[in-house]
Amino acid sequence: MYIIILVIVFIYILENFISKNIKKSKCEPPGGIALPLIGNLHQVGDIPHIGLVNLSKKYGDVFRIYMGDLYTVVVSDPKIIREFAVNHFENFTNRPTTPTFNLLSRNFQNLVVARDERWFHIRKLVANSFTKTKLRPIGSILDRQVGSLLDKMKEYQLSGQPFYPRDYCKKYSLNIIFNLMFSDEIPLNEDTNQGKIAKLIPPIEGCFKRLASAKIQDFINVIAPFYFLYSKITGTEMDQLYDFTKDIYDEHLATLDPENPRDLIDALIIDSSDKQEENKESVILTAIDFILAGTDTSASTIEMFMMFMINNQEVQTKAAAELESVVGRGQRVSLQHRSSTPYMVAVIKEVMRIKPIAPLGLPREAKEACMVGDYYIPKGAQIVFNFTSLHTSEKYWDHPQEFMPERFLMVSDHTETFLPFSVGKRNCVGMNLAMDELYIACANIIHNFVLQSSTKERLDEEEVFGLTIHPKLFSIDIQPRY
Repeated sequence: MYIIILVIVFIYILENFISKNIKKSKCEPPGGIALPLIGNLHQVGDIPHIGLVNLSKKYGDVFRIYMGDLYTVVVSDPKIIREFAVNHFENFTNRPTTPTFNLLSRNFQNLVVARDERWFHIRKLVANSFTKTKLRPIGSILDRQVGSLLDKMKEYQLSGQPFYPRDYCKKYSLNIIFNLMFSDEIPLNEDTNQGKIAKLIPPIEGCFKRLASAKIQDFINVIAPFYFLYSKITGTEMDQLYDFTKDIYDEHLATLDPENPRDLIDALIIDSSDKQEENKESVILTAIDFILAGTDTSASTIEMFMMFMINNQEVQTKAAAELESVVGRGQRVSLQHRSSTPYMVAVIKEVMRIKPIAPLGLPREAKEACMVGDYYIPKGAQIVFNFTSLHTSEKYWDHPQEFMPERFLMVSDHTETFLPFSVGKRNCVGMNLAMDELYIACANIIHNFVLQSSTKERLDEEEVFGLTIHPKLFSIDIQPRY
């Protein structure tokens, strides 16, 4: 009996190895030998975007690997990225059907990973709802939230205590989403172990950890079904977020005035009223999409901004001088000042270039085999865009590892190579809001305070990965700017 089992296992492993390493086409992307079961996961490592950067140095800007049993094409060539995301969009609309995507979307019912016609329907629903709420005064929401953040930082400045920015950045970003989505907010003084914040931050962080690339349970065929079944039985972080958001949905539904939508969830409910029960799940899950995407990404970018300002004092001083000349001492920076502060905008862009918060974006799936550029892409292949590799390549940037905001003030056009929000129809739906809240937070912080390391040492710029990235925990010595 044992011999039969061993023979079956041996045959399976041998077949798995051979099938992965047989050339599928003379035009398939270059790549190395894939091992049985794990494929090339051992080469991807614990920080996938960096592991893939190293592989791109060996195989080029378009190459193939196996993530477990999933044939994957990794792309960091900006023209080929656009081929996939724009010119061949219809064939690469969908996300892969991994257990994690299934679990965190309740069978692909949200905006982020919905498939085929479902995605087009939800995208249209969200676009219509944005139109209904676009007259809402976003400027006043941003001004109120940044005011609360500045007040909190002022408290730390006066006390002389070190300021740990992470939780406050998350509350700032979360409150902007809460205001727009639910007409609600979380007090900045609310303890992270109490109230709404305690119900939200742990499952949000858990979702991003679960979504981190190169999870072996998603990509090995013999393991994936057991992982999915186990997670369905034991539950996931999404269950906590779903219950929280469902209560808000039910409250909004009970108090809804169809003629006067208060916020985005009201608008979503109104636009889906013809098939309310059918669309209820998608509305709740899309609201969660905004909480997840709008909180972690913006908060981490602001935290990265503070880190780079501490490590580049001359940049911090130059940005503050520009703001002083345009805005004036004692005045609040507003969105109207953005066009007059190009260096400040360039600083934010440089943070997003050198440390793209979503370094691999979210993968696509090939519906059918096709040629993209000179490369053959088989049906079912996973497509990964490595924005870290693109943003830090010497092919596209001068001195890419140096923090140089001035590069965005030069004549050269970076629109082809600077893709912090991806590109095409499935790019970040909230990118304009994100840029607004980043500018308001970063500019006002620098306009009011001098940021220094509380340890007086240069901060470690190595990131921590979990689908999005964030800096290692650090503290700030806050001094008044004027």
